[in-house]
Amino acid sequence: MSTLPDNLDELPLLNPPEYPNCFVCGPANLLGLHLRVHQDGTDAVATYAPSPHQEGYPQRFHGGLVGLLIDEMLVYAGAPHGIWGMTAKVRYWLRRPIPMDATLELRGRLTQRSDRGFRAVVAIHLTDGQLAAEGEGMCVAWAGEGSVPTTADARQGTD
Repeated sequence: MSTLPDNLDELPLLNPPEYPNCFVCGPANLLGLHLRVHQDGTDAVATYAPSPHQEGYPQRFHGGLVGLLIDEMLVYAGAPHGIWGMTAKVRYWLRRPIPMDATLELRGRLTQRSDRGFRAVVAIHLTDGQLAAEGEGMCVAWAGEGSVPTTADARQGTD
């Protein structure tokens, strides 16, 4: 029981072409994860299949990389709403071990917005619908390269 639409590749792609070297979503980063994030209504969605070199405990996807995926999806949660952010605060919970042969279904959802940033939640499910991990966080709004926000900006605007 999938949590994502069947036509994922037909949904609008959110990956910004201006950042091809992002470790998580950049298509040009040879060592990156190459995550392709799509817009599903007001949510950001993606799938991810772990690679053998990403193993933590035997036959389990490394929990730190789960955190990395949650962090990335927090940022993308703002994109369907026309805002980009940089993570200021993130926390996550691993709900069950993730087998190395799993395909993960990721969904980021904006929950609160201000002029300085936004809050979002992320859920990662296995393809059978089981919740594998979830997270929440706060992002500071980012307009592009010339105006990288600070963590202090986030504390002032979204707490």
